[in-house]
Amino acid sequence: METIPVPTRYPDWLARTSFFLRSSGLKAWRLAQDTLHGLPLLPVGGRNDFPYMLAESVSRLDTGSDARERPLVLGKIHNLRLACRQIHRRVLAPGQTFSLWRQVGPPWQLRGFAQGREVREGCVIPTFGGGLCQLSGSLLEVALALDLDLVEKHSHTALPADISRDPRRDATLFWNYVDLRFRSRVPVLFECILTKTDLVVRVRGQHPRPANTQTFKSATAAHLPQTHLESCFTCRQTACSRHIKEAPPVGKTAFLLDEYQPEFARLVAETAKDGDQLLLPFVSEGGWSGAGRNVQFSFWFRVRRSLTLRWTVFRGITVAKAYFDLAGVLANIYQRRIGHDAEHLCVAQTLLPYLWRSGILGGRTFDVLMQRLPVTALEEELNMAAALYPESKTLVEFRAPRWFAEAEQEALKSARRIFTPHAQLAALDDRAVRLPWAAPTMHRNGSGERRDLIVFPGPTLARKGAYALREAVRKTRLPVAVLGPELEQPGFWRSLPVTFLNSKDLHWEQTHTVVQPALVEHWPRQLLKAHAGGTNLVITSQCGLEEDHAAGIHHVPFGDGNKLAEILTILSDQSRRLACES
Repeated sequence: METIPVPTRYPDWLARTSFFLRSSGLKAWRLAQDTLHGLPLLPVGGRNDFPYMLAESVSRLDTGSDARERPLVLGKIHNLRLACRQIHRRVLAPGQTFSLWRQVGPPWQLRGFAQGREVREGCVIPTFGGGLCQLSGSLLEVALALDLDLVEKHSHTALPADISRDPRRDATLFWNYVDLRFRSRVPVLFECILTKTDLVVRVRGQHPRPANTQTFKSATAAHLPQTHLESCFTCRQTACSRHIKEAPPVGKTAFLLDEYQPEFARLVAETAKDGDQLLLPFVSEGGWSGAGRNVQFSFWFRVRRSLTLRWTVFRGITVAKAYFDLAGVLANIYQRRIGHDAEHLCVAQTLLPYLWRSGILGGRTFDVLMQRLPVTALEEELNMAAALYPESKTLVEFRAPRWFAEAEQEALKSARRIFTPHAQLAALDDRAVRLPWAAPTMHRNGSGERRDLIVFPGPTLARKGAYALREAVRKTRLPVAVLGPELEQPGFWRSLPVTFLNSKDLHWEQTHTVVQPALVEHWPRQLLKAHAGGTNLVITSQCGLEEDHAAGIHHVPFGDGNKLAEILTILSDQSRRLACES
């Protein structure tokens, strides 16, 4: 086997200047040619229009190179994320020329590209955009498998020892005059994605691949030269201007956070290390703990959020739609701020579908801070509730787009762990880690006299269990105090023994039972406060607290007014007996 020897001397400034001048001239010449011929960008297509997978290439992101080169591997993976985003779901028309550089654009630092590995003049050097040859190799592999017409393709003169020497994947790049170009005879759609470990490139078509199509067969690896190259992180040429004395630290985690919640704040405080990133929507009064860490937040997002919510309320639009749009805005801000060397992410569930769709989670491990049911399951629950209470308008107010539900489902399947304090959510997945609920601070400023009072913490909405409670009150005629406004319909509690209280005037330690047979309850703060004050809870499992009769926590099915009436009657009788005994 032919072996390429290690260079005996490193390139001096004269050689580097010569290379710069020659490459600049070639770049200018190619730019003039491309401007003259006007290669168009490929349009975005729909996967449903291309139902058949024609070819696929899968290659490992981490090839097992020297551990000291890990920063360059992370840079390469980041560059692949950016490049794949420009090719994913793009359609190549018949006879149209695909140009990798035209589609990806210049791999400049100002466009977000990081330093990856590039082979130049016998060395492996850090270069912005380095590592994109893995993408060109995958595209060449599928192009040859489908017998596409190669217009331009260049081979490597040398390769690091950990890189495959399969000639089906030998396609080097150098912006912009060393390119990969090909044409297709039929319309095809490209899919370029990064999984946790692999780069996956697929070509999809409108018709199945003919059975008699011949695939390109690889030559043996011995036909290509074995190389022994040193990188700027590993070589011993310390006098070289490119030599890197010490590699930057790796293993960084980025926390992509949304609304402050004390359970998640405790998790972040316990797990975040110096050098980790904490990306916050704004500095909250609750206090995400970020001492000694790289904390970033957006002042303008806080302004936009405030204005958007005020305008939404003024127009009478459901607030859920506003929060949905704001999560997309925040995800876009975070995408630009995540360090390319962040190997692990901890992501708020509200941001997850947007980040998954953007490809920013590819090539990384990530955990999810989960606060609600996946949107597919949540909307199924809402649809069933809407069928149970067709008179309710609030149960059908907002539904997420289909892409959002699909992206969230795919991302949750790929998550390493799921963190949640919610008992119902923790029971859904074996990877879930149950966090303890934060103990509420109780200020016992009441008279201390126990009242036989049933409290519905409201507001009056179908998803909070208002219809089932109304049915139970009609059966039992038990008095109920309601907090919050009547949002379901005017006069919802008419002719029933219901009074309305302000939450500021209510002391939980003076209340006997709190009832909330809710379909949706992400953060049961009111319930936790009430229970800490010694109050019984009559709730559904969707409220996130486990059933414990000894502790006074009773579960009822959502919408079951009869069961609710039965439990409320029993608890009221117990309260009266205790009052008589005292």
